[in-house]
Amino acid sequence: MLFASQYLQQQLACHPEWEAAFAHSQPYAEGELMQQAAAAIQPLSDHASVVRVVRQIRHREMARIAWRDLSGMASLAETLRDTSDVADALTDAVLRWCYAELVTKHGTPRSFFFDAQQLVVLGMGKLGGRELNFSSDIDLIFAFPEAGETDGKRSLDNQSFFVRVGQRLINTLGQTTAEGFAYRVDMRLRPNGASGALCVSL
Repeated sequence: MLFASQYLQQQLACHPEWEAAFAHSQPYAEGELMQQAAAAIQPLSDHASVVRVVRQIRHREMARIAWRDLSGMASLAETLRDTSDVADALTDAVLRWCYAELVTKHGTPRSFFFDAQQLVVLGMGKLGGRELNFSSDIDLIFAFPEAGETDGKRSLDNQSFFVRVGQRLINTLGQTTAEGFAYRVDMRLRPNGASGALCVSL
């Protein structure tokens, strides 16, 4: 089985303890992976640690998925669902971390009626269809509910705030480090494509 995937060979050579865990693995319950990613990433205090942990989680989960797929433990439907769930979980956890980081600098973005605002991230393409494969980019669209500004001393308008969150998210997932990258993020499906604003209000 290992000879069918050089990637799996490399990961198990670095982490031989994973083999026993994979051999006795079970499919995740709904939302379980999302909770695990959040628990691992939210407490981190610096961006470099987030970048490192995101890649560690992705390598572990991709190796687990490959093991289950190649050993016949998982159906094609499970494999595609799991690869999509890993991308969802890591994107969500990184988004929450980046949002919190920017809030500490600029305050919480609020509407003109003072309602707190969150970034809306839409998965498109294979991710949106729950058919992500091992090498897919993730196609995303960023939006936020309403115009307004942050409530901190270094205030920003909401669009500027969420553009910065989005850029931080893209960089965290996409930059290449010694441990590789997590995901290449493609934003060209947004309104007006590459010439459109990175993030717009609903």
